[in-house]
Amino acid sequence: MSIHWEKSKETEEQVHLLIVDSHRPFAEGTRALLSFEPRIVTIGIAGDKNSCLNFLCDSVPDVVLLDFYLPDIGGLDLMDKIKAAHPDLKVILMVEQSQEGYVLAASRKGAEGLLLKTCAVEEMIQAVLSVSKGGVYFSPSLSAFPKVEIDFNDLYFPVKPAEVLKRLLTPREKEIMCLLTKGLHNREIAAALGITVRAAHLQVKIILLKFGVNTRLEAVLSWAYVDG
Repeated sequence: MSIHWEKSKETEEQVHLLIVDSHRPFAEGTRALLSFEPRIVTIGIAGDKNSCLNFLCDSVPDVVLLDFYLPDIGGLDLMDKIKAAHPDLKVILMVEQSQEGYVLAASRKGAEGLLLKTCAVEEMIQAVLSVSKGGVYFSPSLSAFPKVEIDFNDLYFPVKPAEVLKRLLTPREKEIMCLLTKGLHNREIAAALGITVRAAHLQVKIILLKFGVNTRLEAVLSWAYVDG
């Protein structure tokens, strides 16, 4: 059952937070850690898509702390639904490990922030407060992987030069692109690379975001242009 929450005069300066994570101990632990920060109030915890969207029907927080991986939906897809219903709601995605493509994918999809789940509570507080005031926060620790030296504006061109496309993809993503050109589906890609279907689905989605296209066919055509 969702509980309706209204800001009172006493709490109008506080940031109201919704935590969306299927791992209940992590969510409860995060709420407990943030309870020591008087400027942030956790008004709810949701463990999946339905509980999150149902909560938002009754109460709208200032910031959503959203797991990148959920059992029933990807964090990026759920963020789309959240933003469609509440365009001004700020979303910080949380990932378990640093991987090339996360920052780009989160940025392109409109996330205001991205954090590692292992970040210090001080960094989480900084991120929540920053995005609540209209800023963005992408954890510096997510820059630990090798940089892709590309002008960020290049990522939004409808048609990208071949050299840009080449540098956009990681070695693993290039492997996946080769499999996509052979017509393989996510399950077949997962089997070929020894990864989960869910991981294959996410990798393909990140490739589409990097290429600035909506379909696998468009990605394959773009890649054919690179190899051509």
